[in-house]
Amino acid sequence: MKLHELNFKRCFSLNPYRRMRLDVAEMSLVKDFTSDKRGDPYPLIISEGTFTESVLGGAYTFKSCGKACVKRIFSSFFPVISYSFKVDTACDCDVGISLENKETMFEMWVNSEGEGEISFQNEKKRFSCGNKGNIDGTAFTLTFRNTGVTLYKTENGTESLIGDFVFAGFDRLSFYDVFSDTCAAIYCRALKNSRAVISGVTAFVCDGISHADMKPIRYEDGTPIVENGRIFFTFTSRLQSEMFQTVISVCPSLCDFRMEGVMLFDTGDGKCCTDVASSVIFDRNAGLWYIWMCSFSHGHILGRTKTSADPRFGLNIIDVKLLEEASGENIYAFAGITGDEDPDLCFIDGKWNLTVCRLSGKEGYKYLRFVSDQPLDGFVFADITPTGGKTGGLMVPFEDGYCFVCGTDFNSRAKYDVYPYNDFSVRHSLSCNYDDGGFRGWGTVFAHSSGTRRFYYWITFDRHNASDYNWSYGNIYMYRSKEYFPSGQLITDACPEQNT
Repeated sequence: MKLHELNFKRCFSLNPYRRMRLDVAEMSLVKDFTSDKRGDPYPLIISEGTFTESVLGGAYTFKSCGKACVKRIFSSFFPVISYSFKVDTACDCDVGISLENKETMFEMWVNSEGEGEISFQNEKKRFSCGNKGNIDGTAFTLTFRNTGVTLYKTENGTESLIGDFVFAGFDRLSFYDVFSDTCAAIYCRALKNSRAVISGVTAFVCDGISHADMKPIRYEDGTPIVENGRIFFTFTSRLQSEMFQTVISVCPSLCDFRMEGVMLFDTGDGKCCTDVASSVIFDRNAGLWYIWMCSFSHGHILGRTKTSADPRFGLNIIDVKLLEEASGENIYAFAGITGDEDPDLCFIDGKWNLTVCRLSGKEGYKYLRFVSDQPLDGFVFADITPTGGKTGGLMVPFEDGYCFVCGTDFNSRAKYDVYPYNDFSVRHSLSCNYDDGGFRGWGTVFAHSSGTRRFYYWITFDRHNASDYNWSYGNIYMYRSKEYFPSGQLITDACPEQNT
């Protein structure tokens, strides 16, 4: 049986919309730290006027007698971080978040009537959260990105968008020398006798509002890395605007997604960028991780690196080297060419194979395959797809060889190509019972064993317009082959090679 002969059946579709998160910090409101003489968990950096503070019952209470302000540090900063707090009660008081460093000034506040302001440097933007004079019980979440912030509110368990705010020069916060010295503070400010009760003060990185570009993190031969029944993927996580690289683990037989890590990329200028479309390989022979990525932030060309540190977990800054820009117009060159994206790396038959999605005139994106004795350099041209419109290609180990699977065609619904990995002149198509309804999804097919049976899964996405970013993505789709194969040598007799 060939890969293109498999019958893929829809398992589920979902959009985890801001549901997955990595906890970065929180303000523990269990013990009263405001009068503690033996510890200082949340440093008091501004103390103006006459006020009292207390912590009781999982909440922080601020009371003023006239004009007063208090500000306490509770978290570090990271370029795609979110800060959240809940206003249990507010009376004649502003409550908000500020960033504290020596170079920039950022502040967000909301008053008791639901009117507020976000400011960066000398630029100020007003907002209204439409609470009709009462924000009691409302939680606010501020999500940072390269060019600005997005503000959400949560009422009665439902989160909704307040607004998206862009500021000139905001990307300065993406430079390591700035954000490594930046802290976040929660503050209360009053002009007269006031009171505020706050809870749920947290810092986290969430998975965004929609997802795309999922690629399994694999060993050098293309086999997905499986730990505790979970496969790890790089995902593009879309924010209300912009995007960043996340690592999400999945138990394929369940609708079970878990955010594991984040990757930001530094090409050498100190700016930690939210580039995406990474191919991450662990070479068991060398004991190294190889990463190829697309630097949308630096000319839309490819970059690569190697590291002995596992990049799957937590908040990672990855130093990469961009490919040297091409001299002249040679579509077959192994070089940094504007528009290159969606790289894939795999070691097959004694050679490193690298596939690159590259613009080819009016035909649009075609896939090129390069080969080398090295994983990061020295590649020479080997093959090119005859037609364009390609995206999201993956070299997939199948039962008796390797295939190359990718999305294709701007003008066709849910069309996916299957090629022998070393012969792009032979094309077949993936088939399923209920397609994703989109166009140019990703050909992310992989094997995974459940008990004594090994199935092939296929995970892709549609292009639902979930944000104002031109290439917005939305829902995740999971398919499983009806056919299965034995999952181990010892149980061959218990499981036929295929069952249709």
